[in-house]
Amino acid sequence: MTIPAPAAPSTIAALRDDRAKVLNQIDAILDTAKEASRDLDDAERVTHDTLVAQYDGFTAQLEQAEADVVATGRHTSQASRKAGFDVPNINVKGSGSVGVGVTRDLNAMLWATTPTVTASNGITRAPVEQVIVRNSVTDVGSVAPRIEAFRAADREVIREFQDTVATMAIVGMMVDRDADNSKKGFEVARQLPQFKDRWASLMNAMDVDTAAEGGTWVPTGIGARLHEKVRAAGKVAPLFERINIPTNPWKWPIEGGDLTAYRVAEPISDSAAAPAFSTAGTVAATFDAEIFGARTLWSRSLDADSALAIAPYQVRKLVQAFVDAEEKAILDGDADGTHQDADTEAVGATHASSAWDGLRKKGLAQTVVTATTSTVANLGLLRSGMGKWGVNPMDLVFIVGVSAYHDLLSDANLLTVDKFGPNATILNGQIGSIHGIPVIVSEHVRENLNASGVSDGITATKTYNLCVNRNEWAIGQRMALDVETDDVLYRETFQRLAVAFMREDFQHIGDAAANDETAISFNVTP
Repeated sequence: MTIPAPAAPSTIAALRDDRAKVLNQIDAILDTAKEASRDLDDAERVTHDTLVAQYDGFTAQLEQAEADVVATGRHTSQASRKAGFDVPNINVKGSGSVGVGVTRDLNAMLWATTPTVTASNGITRAPVEQVIVRNSVTDVGSVAPRIEAFRAADREVIREFQDTVATMAIVGMMVDRDADNSKKGFEVARQLPQFKDRWASLMNAMDVDTAAEGGTWVPTGIGARLHEKVRAAGKVAPLFERINIPTNPWKWPIEGGDLTAYRVAEPISDSAAAPAFSTAGTVAATFDAEIFGARTLWSRSLDADSALAIAPYQVRKLVQAFVDAEEKAILDGDADGTHQDADTEAVGATHASSAWDGLRKKGLAQTVVTATTSTVANLGLLRSGMGKWGVNPMDLVFIVGVSAYHDLLSDANLLTVDKFGPNATILNGQIGSIHGIPVIVSEHVRENLNASGVSDGITATKTYNLCVNRNEWAIGQRMALDVETDDVLYRETFQRLAVAFMREDFQHIGDAAANDETAISFNVTP
């Protein structure tokens, strides 16, 4: 086989494409040998080794190109920021802060998150991923620090800063028709009497009180506090690993079939037999971030005091809207043509459950267990139907609806949370555990399905239960929550439309679609 000399791509995208082509050629050679149950022949081995060398070469070029882009991007982004306004590079006041001598900008502090937040049940700690701060769609971005990177004494003022920015952005958008995004809303609020002294005091506490610094800074979005509130309120979404997507779309290479170890006879000559050949497989999950948007209406006659009073309520409602959309999509998503549920199909592609293929769809396609009532014994049948994917209770979770929740509470075999030990980890929405596996109740588990586990618009008397291996799914995050406004559509009613957006995807990351990592029982009577 003749291998063309490697090209010299000039862009990162071209490098990635060429490297992927080489990887596909390597796969083709290995798959051919594997299907024939043999090792590579001499010609194939030479071709394989040459392609591997090309792959390594492309990887080295790509790493250098990405490093160059990051380095250039830092300077370009900084120049862009300075061209529009003065950007403060600051330390939190006090020489004891972590990173003394290393400047931190306010955008990094705005998006600083903690690894976990207290969930809505007041007990659980829900995971929060770090945010990548971007100044534009094409910006490489930088990872915002964890709040723990700052001195403990400084964290409170940073949290106050985040809360104040979020409130100012929302209030400013409520009271000014020209403030159509969080940046402009913040700038409007900074001039309001309700915030002038508060902002000046906060900047003084952070040692950013000069006109060339805190007085001209504008945020890169609404900040970490709303982002963390969404994570805290979720029940189903926090069950799964969440990753930042560096590009959109993005392929995540994941492990495929395992290698096989063989017994090797004790060598007694220089021509002893080599070990039998096996190849580890690789596959890739493609994350293509979907946009979730929530809309609400504000009166254009709101004054600053009224807007300030209702801002917490608006934040709470926006957060809940995103939590609901995310969990409906994870549970009931179907992105393959006609939706499995007739009522969702009637709404159209704007329904959140049309964003991606969710857990119910995967279970119905692959691992169905017959069990028509919600009991501890029947949930155990779900687990047994998962084969090797149901072995480790630490990887598993049962997800049930409201009616199943009440049925299970009357089952003496359910270990309820009040019987857990003092060191037990309790998940948000957890009502108990079965054989060491948490049982999560979600109000978004549908209870108006037919006997086949879907909505047909006729029979609406059935529900379903799930058992899921959490390690076989992941959520890809591309853009954290932000808010924009517009007053054109509802001008005749003297209202302003507020729309919040975030971008993410949910994907099965197992090595084969036929894996039994998501089991379902449907035709369950509530």
